[in-house]
Amino acid sequence: MIRVFKTPVTLIILLALVAVGGWWGLKNATAAIPPRPPEPCVKVDVGGKLTPNYVTVRTLNAGLRGGLAKRVSTEMRAVGYYILKVNNSDQKFAETVVIGNSKDDPEVKLVAGFFKNAKTQGDGRIDHVVDVLLGDDYAGKAAKPLTSIAVDGPVCLPPLPASEASATAAPVATPSASPSASPSKTKK
Repeated sequence: MIRVFKTPVTLIILLALVAVGGWWGLKNATAAIPPRPPEPCVKVDVGGKLTPNYVTVRTLNAGLRGGLAKRVSTEMRAVGYYILKVNNSDQKFAETVVIGNSKDDPEVKLVAGFFKNAKTQGDGRIDHVVDVLLGDDYAGKAAKPLTSIAVDGPVCLPPLPASEASATAAPVATPSASPSASPSKTKK
C-alpha cells in the first residue's frame, strides 16, 4: 500500500522542485543587471598643479538646447579634458552647474573656471568624475578659462583608461612633415 503512494508523492515533490527552480531561474535571468559601482578615485601626484589632462568630465544637456553638450565637450576636449560621456541629463537646470565630490575639490574648481557664471555643487561621489550640466541659460566659455590650479600634494582623481593614462604619462611628440622632407612630394 505504501508503494502506491510513494511513487506519485515523489513525482509531485520532484515536479514542485523543478517548478520552483524554473521560476527562480527565469526570475534571475530576466532581472535587470545592477549597475557597476563606481571605481574609487586614486591619489595622483600632479606636481603641484592640476591641469585639464588629469580631469575626467561628463557633459550633460540639462535644458532644451539640442547639441549643446556635444559642442561644449568638443571645446573641453580641445584643451585636454578627458570626456567620459556626452548625453542628456535627467535633471533640468537653467544655468551651468558643475557637480563633483565636493564643490571645494580642485578638479571641480578647474572645470568651473572653464565657464562663465558656473555654479558648483558636491554630492560625495567616490570616483571624483566631474559632471557639467548645461542649462538653457548657458553663458558660454570664460573669457580666460582656467588652465591649471595649484594643489598641495596628490589629488584624488578617477583612474583613466589605459590608453589615456599612457598618453598623459608620456606624451609623444609627433614629427612635423615638411615638404622638403617628404620623398613622395618632390617637384619634377
